[in-house]
Amino acid sequence: MPDSKKILIAKIQAHQGLKGWLKIYSYSESMQKFSNYDYFFVLNDKTYTRLDVDDIIFDKSIKIKFKHSSSREDNNKFIGKNLYIESSQLDSLKEGQFYWKDLIGLNVYIDNEKKVGIVSDIIETGANDVLVIKGDKDYLVPYIFGESVKEICLESQKIIIDKIYYE
Repeated sequence: MPDSKKILIAKIQAHQGLKGWLKIYSYSESMQKFSNYDYFFVLNDKTYTRLDVDDIIFDKSIKIKFKHSSSREDNNKFIGKNLYIESSQLDSLKEGQFYWKDLIGLNVYIDNEKKVGIVSDIIETGANDVLVIKGDKDYLVPYIFGESVKEICLESQKIIIDKIYYE
């Protein structure tokens, strides 16, 4: 059963060699962030199993070796599984910064008056992220704080956007 305090961060793709190494695909913005984590979790039969990191190599992809894994056979059950971290392992954010997980599900208003929908997803584009807002129809709003996004208030669960992005 998924835990709201666990954050999906990567997926185990395949074996890497014969000595227990695994190749993983990162959902994180920076591969280097993986060096900050001493452990991860995998979800098995509705419960999380903690996997302590033995070593990590950064190459074209991320290769990871977990403690107590010395062969391919030790890791067969993890191939294709998602890797999670605890929300407490995330970096602290500066004022005005937010994690995507905190924005998804927020109510979206125009100029703090009219509710137009809910943030259902966020798309990474190269220039800036884009909020996907589900309402009477779907809207795509560039995530440019101070411009298209005027205000975010996590306590009241709302985002205020400029009206020109709703028309």
